[in-house]
Amino acid sequence: MAKIGIIIYARTSSKRFPKKVLKIINKRALLEIIYFRIKKKSKKIPVIINTSKSKSDDQIIDFCKRKKIKFFRGNLTNVIERTIQCCKNFNLDGFVRVNADRPFWDFNLMQSMINFYLLNNYDIVTNQFPRSCPKGLACEVATTKIFENLDFNKLNKNDKEHIFNYFYRNNNNYKIFNYKDNFYSKRKKLNLSLDTKEDYSIVKKIYGSNKLDKIINLKTKKIIKKFD
Repeated sequence: MAKIGIIIYARTSSKRFPKKVLKIINKRALLEIIYFRIKKKSKKIPVIINTSKSKSDDQIIDFCKRKKIKFFRGNLTNVIERTIQCCKNFNLDGFVRVNADRPFWDFNLMQSMINFYLLNNYDIVTNQFPRSCPKGLACEVATTKIFENLDFNKLNKNDKEHIFNYFYRNNNNYKIFNYKDNFYSKRKKLNLSLDTKEDYSIVKKIYGSNKLDKIINLKTKKIIKKFD
């Protein structure tokens, strides 16, 4: 069976909200909450923090070492290159992309998409082509082969940062399946990501004083009802 990994992309140099991935929510860093929400459902699938070699991201590496979390470092701006190197380092045949600004990450949706990917012959299983879920629940499962076979001369600066853009733009050359969840399709205008200080206040209010175990197990669809 193909070896799948879950890659969490994290950096501290966000322009709108610097160091947001390490912001504290009820005594826990956002990155820790996301990691353990994913780890709960990942079973034997490795979960890897993918960050840059920039000195500003040393804090993320310190965090990973303290929590004994697997990590990989690479080029800050060429994320697609960093992804390829990460997959090679951990011998991954495929991977799930997760951004570290997703405090309400749906581990059940992720697992369903992984299962679908493993049972079918697609290059990419996504809920982003077109987007069929709220912002903050973007999930993509892809084979590493399509990345390894890329001609880097055809990539623009935006492609290197947003790693699936090239494939979506050239979708006729790839087998892409758009995975839809009716519950989320009806609520795709919601914003469930953490991009600003205002978002941070909302996340803290929703998670409240709950202990980490409860936060990890809290289902995303139950959280969304608070937005409804």
